[in-house]
Amino acid sequence: MTIKCLSSGLLQSNVYVVSKDGEGVVIDCGCPPELLLDYAKGYNINIRHVILTHGHFDHIYYIDKFRQMADVQVHIHQNDSECLSDTQKNGLAHFPVQGFSTFSPADNILTDGDEINVSNLTFKIIHTPGHTKGGICILVEDALFSGDTLFKLSVGRTDFPGGSLDELMMSIKEKLYSLPNDTTVYPGHGDITTIGFEKTHNPFCRV
Repeated sequence: MTIKCLSSGLLQSNVYVVSKDGEGVVIDCGCPPELLLDYAKGYNINIRHVILTHGHFDHIYYIDKFRQMADVQVHIHQNDSECLSDTQKNGLAHFPVQGFSTFSPADNILTDGDEINVSNLTFKIIHTPGHTKGGICILVEDALFSGDTLFKLSVGRTDFPGGSLDELMMSIKEKLYSLPNDTTVYPGHGDITTIGFEKTHNPFCRV
């Protein structure tokens, strides 16, 4: 499994390409699709799916443009599906950016425990509400893509619509901190970390 991070998009959100045997999955779509497709072309990767960790604009902003350029299926959790069409919920009503404001519906609505199988990789969906109602993390082998739920030495904000500090703490402690300590965490912003490091050192959510 190969993981490539591209973080040149809005608010420096991390976009990941996870690939194996020439097949790839994009996690979040906050950077121009040209960057993703150039990378995929350079390594002969066929991108078939885009999984959105949540519905905030900095993670979904280029999704329709990407769809125009590539034949992909878009996945989002059921509780964040309205973010694609609601500027209040995706944040663009409060953070106006020139260009897109609403987006086409997802191709597939996710629930907790769903799995997406691509080229002998299983992308397991873990519903982790708190930052948003439909926030998810995605576990692939020993890699966790945590969106805006868990960061290195920090956690996601809960002061946006649908946010809840109590739900976020429960999501992290009950669902993420139960994973093996050596699980590598690839967050939606910032540097990678591990579950074990965050359990010991995260000042906002420490065991």
